[in-house]
Amino acid sequence: MKVIAIGGEPGSGKTTLMKRIIENYKLEPKYDSVKLVPYLQKENIYVLGKYEEGQVFAGTDRMSMAVQPEAIKFLATLPKDAVLLYEGDRLFTASFLESCVGKYDTTIVYLSTNKEIRTERYKERGSDQNETWLQGRETKIGNILTNFVLMFHITKFANNNLEEQERVFEAITADVENYNANG
Repeated sequence: MKVIAIGGEPGSGKTTLMKRIIENYKLEPKYDSVKLVPYLQKENIYVLGKYEEGQVFAGTDRMSMAVQPEAIKFLATLPKDAVLLYEGDRLFTASFLESCVGKYDTTIVYLSTNKEIRTERYKERGSDQNETWLQGRETKIGNILTNFVLMFHITKFANNNLEEQERVFEAITADVENYNANG
């Protein structure tokens, strides 16, 4: 199985990118529970997260704080040729990523964004996250980026503008298509 985890600081464009991937593959809700909402297109492409029309925050951020054990169980039920994508804070943790790296072909996509651009994005979406909370997220991401188990699975992308986002989108969809073609 292929796992593609998309992470970065708040405002780095994770949700925007994931919505574009969902739209590209024409994914539709297939399974619904309080904790998990994978989207399924073909028999093998899944996206974990809640992507509700008109919502500001989405992805795994709308899931329960205790979603990791449920997600681990869910991954074990997927077919061996499955491609699973997700973004967001609940599952972009060292422990969950380490469990994926240990069992699956895992790519960790880190979106790097200029702090001034992230700040502008916070204002545009009306975020009320305080500086302490934001610094905590930066520390968490820094710990993942320097984790010896994870660092060789991380691909870093700048995501400051639409052109850079296009490159990220193309890289992720190429990864999905390559895995589908070559397993």
